Parts: sequence; C-alpha cells; structure tokens
Amino acid sequence: MIPGLIVYDLLFAMTGALLYGPAAYLAFEVWQRIAARTYWPIGIVPTFVTFALTLVVEVAILGAFLPRLSPGRYPLMKHPIFFVWLVRSMLRRLLFVPGLKWFLFASNTLRFLSLRALGAHVAFDANMSADVDILDPWLLTVEKGATIGARAMLASHYVERGELVLGPIVVGVRALVGSEVLVGPSVTIGAGATIKPGTSLSVGVSVGQEAQIGPSAFIDAGVQIGRNARVRTRAYVDRKRIVADHEEV
Repeated sequence: MIPGLIVYDLLFAMTGALLYGPAAYLAFEVWQRIAARTYWPIGIVPTFVTFALTLVVEVAILGAFLPRLSPGRYPLMKHPIFFVWLVRSMLRRLLFVPGLKWFLFASNTLRFLSLRALGAHVAFDANMSADVDILDPWLLTVEKGATIGARAMLASHYVERGELVLGPIVVGVRALVGSEVLVGPSVTIGAGATIKPGTSLSVGVSVGQEAQIGPSAFIDAGVQIGRNARVRTRAYVDRKRIVADHEEV
C-alpha cells in the first residue's frame, strides 16, 4: 500500500509539471506582451485567463485518450477501470486545485468548459456555487436550468470490501440541489425536484419530478420517491422504500 501511495505522489507531481508548465509559460508570454504595450496591471486578468484556459484544454486532450468509465464494481489495484478512475481523479485534482477552482466556477463559461473537459454532461445554463464539490465529473449529468447550491457534494463513487463502486448522478431540468446536500452514486433527481439544505441522498436513490425533500432529511439506499411527493424536515426514509406519487412522509 505504501509503495503505491508513493508512486501515486510521483505521478501526480509529474502530471502537474506536464500541465502547469506549458500553461504558465503561455500565461507569462501574454503578460509580457501586454506589459510591454500598456500599464502592466491590465495584463493580470488576461494572464490568469490564459493559464486557466490552457489548463482546461490540456485536461480535455488528456481525458480524450482515456476510456470512459462505466457504472459497476471493480477490484482495487486489479481492474483497468480502477486505474482509469485514478488517472481521471488526478486530472480533476490538478484542474480544481483550491483558488483556481474558485476562479473557474465563478465564471459561467470557464465552469462549463472545465466540467466538460473532465467529461461531465452539463448544460451551459446550469447554475453552481463556486464551492460545490464534484468528485467524479465524468459520471455527472446536470440538465438545463438546474441549480446546485453552496457546499453541496456529489460523489459518484465509494469503496466497499476492496472494490471501487461507480454510479452516475443525474440532476434533471430545473431541479434544485440545496446547500450542503450530499448526493451519492447512482442517484437520479427528476425535473423540477427540490432537495432542500442539509439533506443526504444515499446510493441508488431516485427522486421523481417536482418532489420536495427535506431540509436535513436522510434518504437511505435504493429509495424511490414518486412524482410530487413530499419528505418533511429531518425525516428518515428507510432503505428500498417506495414513496408513492403525491405521498407525504
């Protein structure tokens, strides 16, 4: 285990140098050209944008050569998909380093381009706070008009009994995922649904259209919530329960 962690750190450093080096070089060239012709502080924003865009393009190019990830269970350190996931996670960490991630997510255009570079299917008009955590963009779909609030975390993987488990997350048209919501793998949130702050959606949860969940509710694994259903504040919905259309819990 320890040798594997050391190898990962070395690969992370090498990949970081491969990506950040050319991006920094191009950004410095832009700053020099602008500074030579006008007042130098004017070049700060174009320089940083050049760095960010170059990094996004590099990540997109590297990602294009990697196989797509499929939902399923894969043995750690043994299955090729595990190593593909590991490399894709490395690219996400390098692109979403603190500070740079805030800059990317503060811009609608840069956020869209960076998520697409990482393989996410995200509508341009989807809204996200700058501090949203998306751990597996390549398994994420966010449709038109959807909103993901502050400090929400969407994770399309977990590890269980020596296996990596992957499952997609889908946030439907005009759906609202509130602040500090936790969304697990294989979760589908229907069009117009509202997941209120502090709620947790466990593995394999399905939320129907226009449903309202929470705040601070916990929806256990495999629950199916019907269209226009209501789950009240701090409610717990037991695993694999089926909540009927228009039902209130």
